[in-house]
Amino acid sequence: MLRQLSHRLVQSLILLLLVSIAGFALLRLLPGDFAEVLLLSQMDGTLPDQSAVQKFAAENGFNDPLPVQYLRWLGDTLTGDLGRSFVTGEEVSADILLRIERSLTLALLSIGLALVLAVPLGCFCAYHAGGICDRLLAAASVVGLSIPNFWYALLLALFFSLFLGWLPSSGHGTLAHAVMPTLVIATTMTGVIARFVRARLLDEFHHPYIRTARAKGLSQTRVLLGHALPNILPPVLTLTGLQFARAFDGMIIIETIFAWPGIGSLLVDSLLNRDYPLIQTCFLVIACGYIVINLLVDYLVALVDPRVQEAI
Repeated sequence: MLRQLSHRLVQSLILLLLVSIAGFALLRLLPGDFAEVLLLSQMDGTLPDQSAVQKFAAENGFNDPLPVQYLRWLGDTLTGDLGRSFVTGEEVSADILLRIERSLTLALLSIGLALVLAVPLGCFCAYHAGGICDRLLAAASVVGLSIPNFWYALLLALFFSLFLGWLPSSGHGTLAHAVMPTLVIATTMTGVIARFVRARLLDEFHHPYIRTARAKGLSQTRVLLGHALPNILPPVLTLTGLQFARAFDGMIIIETIFAWPGIGSLLVDSLLNRDYPLIQTCFLVIACGYIVINLLVDYLVALVDPRVQEAI
């Protein structure tokens, strides 16, 4: 198992290297002179003269070939030097670490709430398949997947902040600030996970070992919780990992709407300000997040179901 995990780790590192190359190249292949665009973003729209652009390019090594620039940037990144923001002049690493912590907090709260709601709901609907609750869940799942996150977030802000006045509409600092962003992200995942749990349980009920358990006189609840549910944990964990990674996509929009100072809002701000050191670092951090989540999910699935260890 350790050998297989080491193999997956090497594959992940190669993938991360390719992502870093793609992100580095795309920023420098955009239309316009790279050095002039950066200098223009620091001069508040004032057009720089050619001598200033050439001096800025020479000082920052932008005249070197792209492979040389990439290797220099990669070497600095591996030593922990992520550069300085072109807008604030502060070190990128300090701001990134703080933003990662806040985004991770929001993601963990969201996926935790989604699992607390989705697994019991999926079990209940599987137990009462075809009933009113099952049909309501199906309708709610379709509605939840159809409503855009940004529109749902605005509706919550209007209702809980402006109409009721219960929650702050934006910001960070207290648990109340995290309620609405967590609700938006969690509810979009709850329907997907609940429907998946329901479908896998209904499929599991047709297996011979379930019929044997019922023939022994076990109640439907014991059959559901003691036999069927443990056997669907590996695919549920896999889906949860995919939804956890998907949460980072949604957080780019949600953090911007609710002014939550996470990695998503930082990426949006850096794109608007053309702060390329921050943009490159945000891309790298998000890619690392996807890779780490996939590795953790593979490891957890192998622990729960030893049959898949060789497939890691």
